[in-house]
Amino acid sequence: MKNTFENIEEVLERGSNFLKKGDYDEAERLLCKIFEEGYFFSFKKGIPKIKITNLFHWKKKKILYAKAYLDLAMISIHQGSLAEAERMLKLSMKVFHQYSLDEEYYTSLVRLGTTYGSGMRLDLAEEMYRVALNFSEQKNDLRKKAECLGNIGLIFDANDNFEMAIDYMSKSLNLYKETEAKEDEVFQIRQIGLTLLRSGKKEQAIVYFDQAIGLFQKLNNLVMLSRVLNDKTLALEGESALQCAMESLEVAKKSGDMFEIADNSLLYARLLLDLKLDKSLIENLLFNALKLFKKLRMQNEIANASSTLGLLYLRLHDFDKAESFFKDSLYVEQRQHRDYGMASDYGNLGLIAKYKGDYQRATEYWTKAEALFEQNGNTILAAEFKKQIEDLKTDSSTSLTS
Repeated sequence: MKNTFENIEEVLERGSNFLKKGDYDEAERLLCKIFEEGYFFSFKKGIPKIKITNLFHWKKKKILYAKAYLDLAMISIHQGSLAEAERMLKLSMKVFHQYSLDEEYYTSLVRLGTTYGSGMRLDLAEEMYRVALNFSEQKNDLRKKAECLGNIGLIFDANDNFEMAIDYMSKSLNLYKETEAKEDEVFQIRQIGLTLLRSGKKEQAIVYFDQAIGLFQKLNNLVMLSRVLNDKTLALEGESALQCAMESLEVAKKSGDMFEIADNSLLYARLLLDLKLDKSLIENLLFNALKLFKKLRMQNEIANASSTLGLLYLRLHDFDKAESFFKDSLYVEQRQHRDYGMASDYGNLGLIAKYKGDYQRATEYWTKAEALFEQNGNTILAAEFKKQIEDLKTDSSTSLTS
């Protein structure tokens, strides 16, 4: 019969494997089970009885718990619970440092940086990545050093400092080429392409995307192949973009990855919405994407799919359906505290209200959109909505005097 520690180690390994596969629900169930296995008390007839043997192995239990926290933190990031992720990572980091567990300590530093980055606490994220960089340099670990340089590049990218971002990412890429981490090397090539795309250098971005596409094909990584084709679609226009999006969706279906299928269905539908208003095809793509996103419990993507359905019905002048989907999107955006998403939904709901002749409701929606854009520094869109509100007052006055 297995002892408690063997049970915990086995469950920890299984939970980590599910996390790597992206099965967050099963990973969470297993990782939380670790704490049930490791209780210091057993209960018999409702009376707690101390497990004396557990007290003699407290160090080992602390380490196992810390490893569980390390993975549970990633689940919390996925769920948007960044404060909980930060708490768990700080606890685990303290244990790993105390017992000189270098690999785990490094991982906790990087994951804490990811947590801060996810919450746009970019200074703290960079600080964690630089601590991890110094640690990797002390250990002369090229792969870890490459990872840290790439992560620091992402911070510069998030701050729109594209020149510095590319500099750090290129250094990262050069280091990866000295290692056997071929997939990491391709990931970095793709990331440079994304940064070039964000900086407006589409042609240069396509060069990197094509390079990544060829390498992912050789590695037979269909998920990442689909993702880079998706990236390339964003750098293309017109029929070329549509063709690339279609190819990306086909690869996603071959991969069997639910998120990739949903994400590429959403992208393809958006392009069709702009280029070919094929109602039945777009509806099929979007409802399938929405169903998959709900199954995956991906709130931001649920909002995106709902708002795109709203746009479809708005363009078809089916205002009741459009309003319903924009309200679905708004509800999720409010829960996620995504100001730009809320502002966009308010703007479209205001437009629908105007079409319906409800100028008062339109003014209310557009006033909220204006305020959200203003407080987030987008003065151009804020001014545009302010003008629309003034125009609405003029239209309202005209209709009253007619």
